[in-house]
Amino acid sequence: MTGTAESDPVKSASELDYPPFSIVLEDGRADGFSVELMRAALQAMNRDVTFKTGAWPVIKQELEKGRLDALPLVGRTPEREALFDFTIPYISLYGAVFVRDGKHDIANLQDLMGLSIGVLQGDNAEEFLHREGFTENIVATKTYEEAFLMLAGGEIDSIVAQRLVGLTLIDKLGLKNIETAIAPLTEFKQDFCFAVADGDKELLALLNEGLSLIIANGTYDHLREKWLGILDRKEDERVLTLQIATGATTLLALIVIGLFIYYHWREHYNLKFNEEKFRTLFENMAQGAFFQRVDGVLIDINSAGLKLLGVTYDQFIGKTSMDPQWRVIREDGTTIPGDQHPSMQALLTGKPVRGAIVGVYHSREKRTVWLNITAIPQFKPEQDRPYQVFVTMHDISKRKQTEETLKQQAIHDPLTGLYNRSELERRLEEEAQRSIRYNHELSLFMIDIDHFKQINDQYGHPTGDQVLRQLTSFIDRNVRKTDYAARYGGEEFVIVLPETPFPKALELAERLCRQIAGTPLSSLENGKTINLTISIGVATMPEHAKSWSDLLSTADTALYAAKRAGRNQVMSA
Repeated sequence: MTGTAESDPVKSASELDYPPFSIVLEDGRADGFSVELMRAALQAMNRDVTFKTGAWPVIKQELEKGRLDALPLVGRTPEREALFDFTIPYISLYGAVFVRDGKHDIANLQDLMGLSIGVLQGDNAEEFLHREGFTENIVATKTYEEAFLMLAGGEIDSIVAQRLVGLTLIDKLGLKNIETAIAPLTEFKQDFCFAVADGDKELLALLNEGLSLIIANGTYDHLREKWLGILDRKEDERVLTLQIATGATTLLALIVIGLFIYYHWREHYNLKFNEEKFRTLFENMAQGAFFQRVDGVLIDINSAGLKLLGVTYDQFIGKTSMDPQWRVIREDGTTIPGDQHPSMQALLTGKPVRGAIVGVYHSREKRTVWLNITAIPQFKPEQDRPYQVFVTMHDISKRKQTEETLKQQAIHDPLTGLYNRSELERRLEEEAQRSIRYNHELSLFMIDIDHFKQINDQYGHPTGDQVLRQLTSFIDRNVRKTDYAARYGGEEFVIVLPETPFPKALELAERLCRQIAGTPLSSLENGKTINLTISIGVATMPEHAKSWSDLLSTADTALYAAKRAGRNQVMSA
């Protein structure tokens, strides 16, 4: 995640005055629908967030420059897509045109030609007006509150803003001489999203997943009613007033029937709307997601999930998460039993499972895909046991590959690919403990290339590096599978031989010494061959040493005895 570790709070910021989406409380804290929504989405993913407040142009620039991680309220526009990455929209609303009372000749967007139009500086309303050719008409203000006061005072002719923002400010400021001229302004649809810096895919995925979870558990609807309920209620009042006005000329029974039909329709409409809203979100999630019944049967999956698993919809539906075809494994490669899968754990315990790392077999690409799993149990009213679970899958294969690469780099010598000195000592300590515990012998070779400095001086360091690599390959081919080698220093190597008694180790060392002396190595630079010899010191636990460090030291002493005795030979303690 750009600029923040997984345990650090996400750095965000809120606008000074864009009610009810972003507001500033008297104590200076950020609040509003979008602020609470982002906080809830991140809390659902076990992340904290901090909010500062500032003017929109300022916080927008801070996100662009990477000083902030995300913003909670950004309308997606073509201009901004080049700067930021966006979550799926969490609400889509049309704009409106506001004028002073008595201005009744504004029926469409073109009627604004020649009039001054107030907008928030840098807002997507300003970008919209530029696209529509109203550049000369724009009066950009630091806040929408300033723009509405100017409109009420006759300093500008109109305002283009999101309708709910305008209604909220008119009510807040007590402005009696402003009315809505065009609502909705259908040419100006605003898709509000969370925005992250361009390329921050990890945080984007986190926010998308958090959004999906709070929509599924009802938090979104609660926050929408809390902050945006005025929008629905004004629509309800308008429709209801029309019904009552018409019903006044009919019998009371018809009014009652009409109201019953209206509310019945409204309930059905809201249910259908919420289903369609969730379905759209579900299908357009960047993360894979699926639903699973309490009996383990998989009942739905989105397109991203099918792509992650490499299956078709028909190949997924009706299976269970415990089906062997998924080959679910832990990070250590062991198989996860069916009842321990994250989705089943959530169903069995009734508690969310977050951050579970599993590997799942990708049937088309014939490889393991690594996933970060979140499983949220879902309950019916008045029931304390879940009836299904909602699971999201975040692909972390690239991260795992990077971690594995870094792990390998941390324990291997970059030139030869053998274990490095620190990893050798760690493994040798474990081998020594096993040797003592089970009363097994443990032998070790300390190897040094004879006159290696002369090779570097005569042929150059690139050829010297090639000699080291070729010697590594030779050792790999000529030691047993149970043995392993490490590069201990410049031209020094160590071979560890578990469960090998001293006579056998001495025999293997002498054979290796003879084979290398009898096998010329080719030079990388000029094609000439290099006759190489090595000296080897051999030591064995417990015969020559009582600990792993003593074993290394004893073999090293034997090595230098071999070099002093003329090189190209094996010596023991």
